[in-house]
Amino acid sequence: MADLTRIAQIMAEAVNGPGRPSLPERLCAACVDALSVEAASITLMADTGHRAGVWAGDGRARHLEERQFSLGEGPGVDAFRSRRPVAVADLLARAEVRWPVLVTDLASTAVVDHRGLRSVYASPLHLGSSGIGVLSLYRATPGLPAAGEVADIQVAATSVTLAIVGSFMTPSGEVPVQPWLDDPPLNGVEVDQAVGMIMVQLGAPAEEVLDRLRAHAFAHDREVDEVAHDVVERRLRFTEEDR
Repeated sequence: MADLTRIAQIMAEAVNGPGRPSLPERLCAACVDALSVEAASITLMADTGHRAGVWAGDGRARHLEERQFSLGEGPGVDAFRSRRPVAVADLLARAEVRWPVLVTDLASTAVVDHRGLRSVYASPLHLGSSGIGVLSLYRATPGLPAAGEVADIQVAATSVTLAIVGSFMTPSGEVPVQPWLDDPPLNGVEVDQAVGMIMVQLGAPAEEVLDRLRAHAFAHDREVDEVAHDVVERRLRFTEEDR
């Protein structure tokens, strides 16, 4: 168990750091510095399913978060929906039955894409009943965090939540502009635009369209963001045959 004062200090330094890298990326780096983890990511989402973006200080963690969104399942997805932490001792364990598609996908791409990250602790970010996203913490070795480590993670997750929410408020109560939301490393805005366009093309509801978008990305071994970009740029159109 780490010194809780030290964790709070590291997180505070991240909040007060320079503008680049962005606040979420600084918070991810602070989590790696403060906790016994190798990588961290922050995914911001709304209860409606809109994803504002994914930030990470490590390409491996970013890949793992993107695969979860693309496939519609995983520890981060479950943590956000349930408002409860989700711990996974080994992402590559064949005995892991909660997310069979994700586990199979990661096992086939493990060496190339996430290079050995094996365990994850996904902590929901929320204020009361309002969810804003998920903090995912990864280790290269299989195993679950000890009770003391979970307490440390909760302090870090609370710090991340307050930092993100606080960044949108000024002493006067006005909402300041957040440039890092305009161009996150993985932009959920284009996915939303693509969903809207496909809804018109297929005359289908948003939930079904997102499932179709994910299925197309999975079938063609691509990320959802890539497929969405092609839809927005009108290089790809969905037809009734895709339903």
